[in-house]
Amino acid sequence: MKTENVKFEIDLTMNKFISAFEHISNSLNSHDDEIKDLLIKYKHKELYDMGLMFSEIHVIDCIGKNQLINATFIAKELNMTKGAISKITNKLLKKELIKGNHLENNKKEIYYTLTTQGKEVFEIHEMLHKAEREKFIKILSKYDKEGLNIINSFLDDLISEI
Repeated sequence: MKTENVKFEIDLTMNKFISAFEHISNSLNSHDDEIKDLLIKYKHKELYDMGLMFSEIHVIDCIGKNQLINATFIAKELNMTKGAISKITNKLLKKELIKGNHLENNKKEIYYTLTTQGKEVFEIHEMLHKAEREKFIKILSKYDKEGLNIINSFLDDLISEI
């Protein structure tokens, strides 16, 4: 009888986990739309009209969070190939959202910084992440220390197994 109850609880938990994962996945898929909505809301129609892609926004985010970074750093940070980063940075250079710079002692390597418009995209992306983070904090705030420890143990196990 106990084994049946445990199996039922595991199945119930799995179904809820899959549902939560699907919601998170759908939220990531709507990330582009949410950014575009914020661009319109904050009167950045010219940025909206650029049709920024998910990958472009995350390269902008990576550049915005770091100082003078190159394609190799961005590729490692975003777990993408240098070729993919090269294509994305070329698009962002054409859209004038980033600038490519050379250091005086290294003319070969290109280091990227954000332009004024790139900084606006970065700030709007940060606003979106802040709102998402606040949702999670609101949910996690419902749990006491013991509950949070259990959640953290589960997440540690999940991360190590996946």
